Amino acid sequence: MVDRREMLARLNAQTVRFDVGQGGGAPSLTTSDIAAALGMVPAGLGREVMEAVYLPDGAIRHRGKLAEAVLAIVRPEFTRRARALAEAEDDLSFSKEMVSLSRRSMSDAQRRILRDREAAVVLARDQAWPKNTYQHLSRMVDAVVLELASGNRCPACLGAGIVNDMGCKDCRCTGIEPTPDRRRALAMGTDSPAYMRRWKPVYEWLLTELNHAGEAAAKQLSRALSNIDHEPTSRAA
Repeated sequence: MVDRREMLARLNAQTVRFDVGQGGGAPSLTTSDIAAALGMVPAGLGREVMEAVYLPDGAIRHRGKLAEAVLAIVRPEFTRRARALAEAEDDLSFSKEMVSLSRRSMSDAQRRILRDREAAVVLARDQAWPKNTYQHLSRMVDAVVLELASGNRCPACLGAGIVNDMGCKDCRCTGIEPTPDRRRALAMGTDSPAYMRRWKPVYEWLLTELNHAGEAAAKQLSRALSNIDHEPTSRAA
């Protein structure tokens, strides 16, 4: 099945004409048609991702919009994870203080509570993002866009990120055939150990979000192109 997003490449600077030499049959969509269809896609993250991947010449002029759209989804997620860690640490401190105030030997119930609280802190700490995430976000977005532009959809889920209503384990729900961690680290300007230790969860989350947003925008673009293509006009006149 043809990915209609590839038509956006016609809006990049070209020295080749795409609207001539097509032979007989129904006229193809013109660059004006494609631009009009793109204009029907609502502004936001999905459209910015789609343009960054398929229309880089145009997207580079307003890359700030992509950065703003990415920050709009990253900030609440970063805050949620940081708050979860702070709350887990607060719960542990509270439980320790309660045990101390009791001035008695620790009971089995108290030991279980402390173990649970400590486990919750470990889990929240693993899921929290590095404090300097924002400083590395620009390089990470560039790397993700580059990976999305590769067009290597996951063969297990065919780019959907889901198999039988379950998250695809092969691509970790990203819909993209996994790129080696070493290559992602290089794209981010870091080394493999640092990527694996600090950035892999952030990168994979961002890849999933940007891919899903881009896929949603692609469906809107396809519908707009179909509507234009089927409008009764005098193209063939």
